[in-house]
Amino acid sequence: MTDTTTRVARVPDEPLIGIRDLAEWLDVSEHTVKKWVTRGPESGLVPRMVAVNGQIKFRPADVRAWIDSKAVGA
Repeated sequence: MTDTTTRVARVPDEPLIGIRDLAEWLDVSEHTVKKWVTRGPESGLVPRMVAVNGQIKFRPADVRAWIDSKAVGA
C-alpha cells in the first residue's frame, strides 16, 4: 500500500523574545514594557504574549504584526 499522506516541511519558529528584548526593540524602558504587560494585550499597549514557565515571552511575528497595526497614515 502506498502512503499518500502529504508531508509538510516544518519551518522552525523564531525564538521567543523576553521583556528586555521587546523594550530594546521598541526603544523604551523595561519598566514601561512591564507596565504594559500588566494591562495585557487587550489594552493595545503590548502585542500578544506567551507565558512560558511563568515568564512572559513574545513571538517576533506577533510583535511585527502589532507594530504594523500601529502604523499611522497611508
